[in-house]
Amino acid sequence: MTRLTLIWQYRLFSDRDWIREVFRPIAGKDVYDEEHRVVLDDCLVIDSWLHAQSLSYFEQFRGKNAWLLHLCDETYEGGYEVYDCFRGVFRCYWSNIFHPRLVMQIPLGYSAGIQASSDQLTAAQRPYLWSFLGRAEASSRPEMMKGLLPITPHLLHNTAIGTAKRLEKASYQEILRQSVFIPCPMGNVNLECYRVYEALQSGSIPIVEKRPSLDYFKKLLGPHPLPTSTTWNEAGQFLHRIRGDHEAQDQLIAACSQWWSDFKKNLSTRIEQFVNLPAAHDVGSAVKWYRSIPGSQAIELLRHHSGPAIRRRVQKQATRILKEGKVRGTYGV
Repeated sequence: MTRLTLIWQYRLFSDRDWIREVFRPIAGKDVYDEEHRVVLDDCLVIDSWLHAQSLSYFEQFRGKNAWLLHLCDETYEGGYEVYDCFRGVFRCYWSNIFHPRLVMQIPLGYSAGIQASSDQLTAAQRPYLWSFLGRAEASSRPEMMKGLLPITPHLLHNTAIGTAKRLEKASYQEILRQSVFIPCPMGNVNLECYRVYEALQSGSIPIVEKRPSLDYFKKLLGPHPLPTSTTWNEAGQFLHRIRGDHEAQDQLIAACSQWWSDFKKNLSTRIEQFVNLPAAHDVGSAVKWYRSIPGSQAIELLRHHSGPAIRRRVQKQATRILKEGKVRGTYGV
C-alpha cells in the first residue's frame, strides 16, 4: 500500500500524538504547510476551521488519492463542501449527518504529551477514588460537583477558583494514574473531550455522560465498558456502591484497559481498510440532506446539553449579547 504524506496545516494540533498513533499504518512523511499551498497526490491533509478557509485550495485535490482529516469541529460549524474534494474524510466529533461510506468518524483522542501507562496501580494503591482537574463551573460540571463531592477520597483541582493553575502535563497524568475514576463531564459544547482518552491512556476509568436522546459514546465507540450516566447523581450513586469494593474496581480497571488497547489497534486497522476501499462514485454528498435545514446546527448541539447546561449556555450568550452585541465569536475567523 502507498503510504500517505501527511500535510499539516497546523503543526501544534493538540491531538498530534494521537493522530500519529492511530494513523501509523498509512502515514508516510510529514509536510508542514500551514499556508494552504502544498498540493500532492497520495496525501492526507490535516486541517481545521474549514468554514473559514478558501475552497479553491481544496478543489486542487479533486481526482487525486487525497484524504482529509478534519479536526476541531466540536460546534459542527460547517465548511463541509470541502469534503467533496477528497476521496474520503476522517473527522473527530461524531454526528449522524455524515455519510459513513465517505466519512469515517474517529474519537478525539488524548492531548499531546500523554503517555500510555505501563505500570498500573491496583485500586487499593490509588489514593483517590476519583479526581477532577480543570474548570468546574461550566456546562454540566456544577452538577458533577454536587453529585460527586460527598464521595471520598477524591482530589478536586478547580482551575476556575483563586490561584489554582493548570498543572504541567506530567503532574496532571500522575494524578490520573493515582485515581480509580475520572469523571468526564461534557466539554465546552460537546459531550466528547480529551479527558476521556487521557484517563484511558493513564489506566484509570472515565465516567462519561449520555443524554436521553443521545448515547454519544456508544454511537462513536460501539460497545464499551465505560461507566455511563444520564445524571451526575446517578454517577455518585454508582461510586458510593463501588467505593469499598477494590476487587470490582480492579476488574473494571482491567476491562477498560484491555478494551482501550484493543480499540486502538482495531481503529488503526479500520483506518487502513477505509483508505483501501474503492472510490464511492455512487454515494453523492458526504453530508446528508437534513444538515441544510435551518437550525440544524443548534439542534445538533442541544442534543449534547443537559437542562442545566442549556440554561447556563443561554445565560452566557445573553450576557455576551449585552456586552459585545453578538452571540459568540466564530472559531477560525
